[in-house]
Amino acid sequence: MLTSPTLLSNMTAANKNSASDSLSQLGNDYNKFLTLLTAQIQNQDPLEPVDSTQFVAQLAQLSQVEQAVQTNTQLETVSSQISGLLNLGGTDLLGRDVTIQSDTVMLKNGATATTYEVGEAASEVTAKIIDPLGRTIRTITGLSVLSGTQNQLGWDGKDDYGNPQLDGIYTVQLAAKNTAGEAVNIQASRSARVEDVRFQEGEIVFGLDGGETASSVTVKSAR
Repeated sequence: MLTSPTLLSNMTAANKNSASDSLSQLGNDYNKFLTLLTAQIQNQDPLEPVDSTQFVAQLAQLSQVEQAVQTNTQLETVSSQISGLLNLGGTDLLGRDVTIQSDTVMLKNGATATTYEVGEAASEVTAKIIDPLGRTIRTITGLSVLSGTQNQLGWDGKDDYGNPQLDGIYTVQLAAKNTAGEAVNIQASRSARVEDVRFQEGEIVFGLDGGETASSVTVKSAR
């Protein structure tokens, strides 16, 4: 009896490609299988007819593969629709200012838009400003320990010697401690302009001024 292992193998390989290509390949294999099946029935030995249960089993295999490919097609469609909806949901922030969790400090005209939020029981907050070369150029002490609000970093754009620094991108390292000298949670944020919206690995990513990118989950507010 003629069987169809090659056809089934072809369909399995086709599933590794896109669902649409697999569905097309499945149709070709299905037609070939029916042609072989028809030829086999026409030329079978009347005294030793083929076992019909084998035909049924092979047809069932083809049906299962077809259902799997169609499911993949539907999933691709749903994924595409979700991606489109997510991208659409992020476009309303284009050109707007957002507050994001970030340790990036944008210095412009001697001012920054960096803030921080510190946990309860903090008695000391310090900040170190790092330049693009990785050097600590300013250490700021005596910062506000008020919790539950966004505190201004208040860096005036100068180094420890009072020298004005060039406008550009810097980094802030914050540290908070309680009276026992134990670390307290602290998180820096900054205001940034959304310049583009991307969809990467299942999430919305914003391209911000200064070349920074940020996941949508880091956005705390928009205006």
